[in-house]
Amino acid sequence: MLNWFTNYLTGRTQRVVVDGVASGWSSVTSGLPQGSILGPMLFVLFINDLPDIIPEKSETALYADDTKTFRKITCEDDARQLQQTLTNLATWSNTNNMRFNELKCKVLTVSRKKQPVDFTYRLHGLDHSFSC
Repeated sequence: MLNWFTNYLTGRTQRVVVDGVASGWSSVTSGLPQGSILGPMLFVLFINDLPDIIPEKSETALYADDTKTFRKITCEDDARQLQQTLTNLATWSNTNNMRFNELKCKVLTVSRKKQPVDFTYRLHGLDHSFSC
């Protein structure tokens, strides 16, 4: 099985065709063929251990290449625990060479309180403190 997957993922090339004019062929050194049937399954296998690094009381929702983590925040300690979750996710992403795009990361605070817990979350050194 390993040999089959290795053969499937190595020796691939690609080119671009625009208005009938084709570029030269280039080697594909990483990733999966876009639109492949095996691509989503291999991605799920690759990220299968990600939920294992989430601390208790924090939760994650994974869909394709989208990851959400959330937690009920009632005090600053809860916010620190959510920060630990983000730190664990950052460590996992570095270890697995799959960095999160920090520019696409957002914090959403949903609260009925007039004074929700104010906390600045960090992912890979970038602050995220947006509230709604």
